[in-house]
Amino acid sequence: MRILITGSEGLIGKILFRALASDYELFTLDVRGVKSPTHFVCDLSCWEEAEKVFREINYLDAVIHLAADPRPGAPWDSILKNNIIATRNVYEGARMAGAKRVIYTSSNRVTEGYVNDNNNAETAKPISVDDPMRPISYYGASKVFGEALGRMFWEAYGLKSICIRIGNVRHDDDPTKNQKLARKWLSHRDLVDLFRKSITAPVSFGVYYGVSANQHRLWDIQNAKRDLGYEPKDDAYSKKHG
Repeated sequence: MRILITGSEGLIGKILFRALASDYELFTLDVRGVKSPTHFVCDLSCWEEAEKVFREINYLDAVIHLAADPRPGAPWDSILKNNIIATRNVYEGARMAGAKRVIYTSSNRVTEGYVNDNNNAETAKPISVDDPMRPISYYGASKVFGEALGRMFWEAYGLKSICIRIGNVRHDDDPTKNQKLARKWLSHRDLVDLFRKSITAPVSFGVYYGVSANQHRLWDIQNAKRDLGYEPKDDAYSKKHG
């Protein structure tokens, strides 16, 4: 399978590239790096640049779209450029390249308002993808747009889309260093497994939370287990994580 990873120079992009490179024909794209036959340096918010990349690759089976301004407090101008316009261009480019699906990296910040309601890890009801969206930033709202765009491209063009609301992925993969984020932790191992399953899952469109099997996790992952076969191995509250 031929797969393009956007935002390949970021943390998640590097983790996925290392894990998937032996199994797939990978192309990468970022605003950084040295251009090569398989790595493209591109501003995705510019349609002319994005279109050139997709035409040069010619054919893709899937796109893993990670590229974005990841800052929760990013200003509107950057969010509009990097998270909204760029995401539209990726979906249009994927359609043009004949891709069968896009795996879109959404964010748990789509429902961040619920976290502010109840921070008691022991009693809080897990947040489900069936709960209404409650972003509290332009960043969260941009991820709402991306999920809606994925639905539109499936309905209008038959381009499959899996939207993953990523939890907290750490550089050191150690959840014990920040207990406030432990319930949101997504281990590197579980991250790779979730994306592997998403590449081949028999799903036309779906939204899923990406989080490890943390005892007090904030989000409900039952639909990811059912639809994708996702079975996280790690628990931030266990001594046997990672």
